[in-house]
Amino acid sequence: MRGERRLHQLVATAADMFLDVGYEALTVDHLIARVGGSRRNVYDHFGGKSGLFVEAVKHLCDEIAVPIEALPLRDGNLPAMLHMFGMALVRATLSPRALALHRLMIAEGQRFPELAQAIYAAGHQRGEHILAAALERSSDAFGSNIPTPVFAAQFVNLLVAGAQLRALVGLSGLPLPEDQIARIVNDALSFGTPCFRDYAQEKKR
Repeated sequence: MRGERRLHQLVATAADMFLDVGYEALTVDHLIARVGGSRRNVYDHFGGKSGLFVEAVKHLCDEIAVPIEALPLRDGNLPAMLHMFGMALVRATLSPRALALHRLMIAEGQRFPELAQAIYAAGHQRGEHILAAALERSSDAFGSNIPTPVFAAQFVNLLVAGAQLRALVGLSGLPLPEDQIARIVNDALSFGTPCFRDYAQEKKR
């Protein structure tokens, strides 16, 4: 148990340090100086810095996804469920750690293409799957000819693509106020079925 806690602390600290300085600048010795332990411990458990990097990024993906996976997306008012999901997803996407992870993925994507794909699967695609599963469970009329996985993918894109890009290039002040997050979500809803457009109009009044 103590060994597991030490490994968890090592991965969590490595995640923070990779976000702060990037992959290239962080050495195993720097990490050990912060956490303790030995180089042998790192190589025995992770095979070296690259293996630790993979585990650190997975840790970050799981951490960022927590508020999305904890949402009570139960059967009920479908537009309200979409609004709740959208608010949580935009908040998570624009969090400082999520943006830093995205920058890290861009910087190291060519060196670790499989890791960049894993970040996409654990982040963007995870949001799509959570929403698609909630839509499938809902007995409320979906009111669309679009398959639920396709709708979920398009809705997630509408929510995060523009907002994330503006944040990454510095066009949006962060943290984004709640009313601006709500505007992003309502705009995404307005591109849905008529019932979603009606719901968005009600939220703007």
